[in-house]
Amino acid sequence: MNKEIYLMLKRRGYDVNEDIITSTNEQFLLNKLDNSDRIFLFFPPASQKVGVNIIRQYIKEMKDNNVTRAILIVKDSITAFAKQAFDKEKELTFEYFNTKEFLFDKLSHVLVPKHELISQEEKKELLSLYKIKEINLPKMLSSDAIARYFGASKGSVFKITRTSETGGEYIYYRIVV
Repeated sequence: MNKEIYLMLKRRGYDVNEDIITSTNEQFLLNKLDNSDRIFLFFPPASQKVGVNIIRQYIKEMKDNNVTRAILIVKDSITAFAKQAFDKEKELTFEYFNTKEFLFDKLSHVLVPKHELISQEEKKELLSLYKIKEINLPKMLSSDAIARYFGASKGSVFKITRTSETGGEYIYYRIVV
């Protein structure tokens, strides 16, 4: 399981050691390769229900280290009150995944085409090239498994490269809504 988490963080551009695969730590602080962002990776203890008290500890840890993003990998689920604690923190971004979501690597499946998040500059070039507005791009929900995997926010654009035996390789774009 930790191997898939390692791959997800690598694909997001974070500086990750392979130690995360075998480590039993409950938290990691990771930097982006270009030092533009830092993120906490939390593994709440499996024996405890992930409630408000645990979330408050994580929020305090994030504020103490001046980190605005976190990923929680939970065994079962998060209580409704814990989710409310997330929502109250407007300046912090929380993502949470169930361990079942990391049983296999989603992007290595033969039926999943290559997905890449494009930069804001590339997005502007794309829109001007085709003389379209964001609303004209095909949509992808922010709750989509691939959008969540990459941590894509609303307005992010994916470049999707699909190959077919008859049509060769073709590229299309989808915007996260």
